[in-house]
Amino acid sequence: MAPMLRSAQTQRFIPYDRVKRFGDIVLAGGALIALSPLILGTGLVVRATLGPDVLFRQPRPGRDGRVFEMFKFRTMHMTDEKRGRVSDEERMTTVGKFLRAASLDELPSLLNVLRGDMSLVGPRPLMVEYLDRYTKEQARRHQVLPGLTGLAQVSGRNSLTWDAKFALDVEYVETRSLKTDLQILLATVPKVLRREGIQEDGHVTMTDFYGPRRIGDHDVRRSSSLHGEGWEILDRRSGEVVAHCELVRGADGEWESRLQVVPGSREPELVRSRGERILAGLACELREEGAVSIQEVALR
Repeated sequence: MAPMLRSAQTQRFIPYDRVKRFGDIVLAGGALIALSPLILGTGLVVRATLGPDVLFRQPRPGRDGRVFEMFKFRTMHMTDEKRGRVSDEERMTTVGKFLRAASLDELPSLLNVLRGDMSLVGPRPLMVEYLDRYTKEQARRHQVLPGLTGLAQVSGRNSLTWDAKFALDVEYVETRSLKTDLQILLATVPKVLRREGIQEDGHVTMTDFYGPRRIGDHDVRRSSSLHGEGWEILDRRSGEVVAHCELVRGADGEWESRLQVVPGSREPELVRSRGERILAGLACELREEGAVSIQEVALR
């Protein structure tokens, strides 16, 4: 993704962002020093259980979509089909579950804060491949530095849907301030201690993001279909169904989308474009998951 142009609204936050950067350096540096015994001890435990590669390094998109290398402690075994270690559930270790539950795996990310890749507070840095899947509104989360914690994390973390998390990320972009950041940092402590929202229901982490379930005033719900996987596009303003959709699996295994706008619906072309975008994400998810958990996909 090319660097995004900053809006006038973003420009007005620049003085605060400079103050915030100073605070990040002071607090992250102090935390690294104060927590150095804990960091060293955690590293030794990871080395003893997972081998010499203690750190998990992965490219993540930061501010304006620029990619950086994020550091965390490893919590999973490497993928090994012979040993049956393929899915996250199969690769996760007992120690790894504890590190994630206590957020100790995040400690190396303090180095990313010192380097300026991240901030203490901001939208969480996600996968690079998600960049092309965001709506224009969701992509605004990249107008600020990603954070160790954020508004979405103190509002539910991985128990939230993707659309809900992205809405909170954009809300933070629009309302960030010293007061907001302090409130989020203070709210993070009890969340970590209570280990709330660590994982999505039925999963050890969070399912991948393939595309939006909601765009603007329209979202999708499952319906009955004789030929494939049926869906309806809803207008949340009126509560009316504005389009009927199907995802039909062809002979080649690919999912084909069919969408019919309800006659008389407002802005039919907008309904169609948004519906097709939502269906594209659903089709991608079904393709990646092999259509094994279609009911789970429908309910996310």
